[in-house]
Amino acid sequence: MIVRQKLSLKIVVQLTWKRVLFLAVYASVIVFLYQSEDQWYLALPPLPATVMGTALGILLGFRNNSAYNRWWEARTLWGRVVNESRTFARQIISFVSTGVKTAELRAVHTELVYRQIAFAHALRCHLRKQPPLEDLKPFLDASELEGLQQEQNVPNALLQRQSVRLQELHVAGCLDDFRQMKLDERLTSLCDAQGGCERIKNTVFPRQYSRYTVAFVWIFIMYLPFALIKDLGYLAVPASVIVSFVFLVLSSLAGAIENPFENTINDTPMTALSRTIEINLRQQLGETALPPAIQPVDGFLY
Repeated sequence: MIVRQKLSLKIVVQLTWKRVLFLAVYASVIVFLYQSEDQWYLALPPLPATVMGTALGILLGFRNNSAYNRWWEARTLWGRVVNESRTFARQIISFVSTGVKTAELRAVHTELVYRQIAFAHALRCHLRKQPPLEDLKPFLDASELEGLQQEQNVPNALLQRQSVRLQELHVAGCLDDFRQMKLDERLTSLCDAQGGCERIKNTVFPRQYSRYTVAFVWIFIMYLPFALIKDLGYLAVPASVIVSFVFLVLSSLAGAIENPFENTINDTPMTALSRTIEINLRQQLGETALPPAIQPVDGFLY
């Protein structure tokens, strides 16, 4: 996620210079032929460009708004994971107590809270299609890690193990019915958040919007110099390049944010959020040797 206050012009240039150079050369050739070679037939009526530009502005606005909604929902769902993880840890520490000795109580709290931390890291890796087990080693014992090797959905498997463990504590008299129900509500909410993230990850943004929009933008761009040369002459070159650049940037914005779990600079900062969950939950256990929070790198938070 981009967290810097100002966008770097260098990055914009790096991403667009090839297309801008092509547009400048393309427009220059058309203007040169019209002005120097007297190819009068190259001057086309500007009305189609005006109508197409208006229609494209509406279409691009709709596409960008839809892509932003996906990006914002992804961030909202991860905010929910953060809040529910804190609540789950707080309830574990407060609820699980009856009939458990002090040393055993500490071990039970640590087991459940560490498994919740493992869930956050596993969800991050699951959405980025990265192997999660290496990141889970500090929080799970060897036997549990071995059992997760065959799981296709590791975060869901961890929620299932949390539920089974809570049931064992309920049978052992460490949780009454009401407290077990409240903890199960937290697991259900976490499962819902995971499902929402998976829906965004696995639902492709409608190709009709992206492909047709890009095609129409390029048709408009290719037509634009022909529509401007009669009125602007040589000034049609910078004018068409500037207008085309604006439409290209607007077209690229949606593609940059429509898939928020790809580990790029525009994505949901799941590495930072999962580290935040780890720090907060370990502090709730009373630990002091905590890892540092993830900091932005060159204005980008991952």
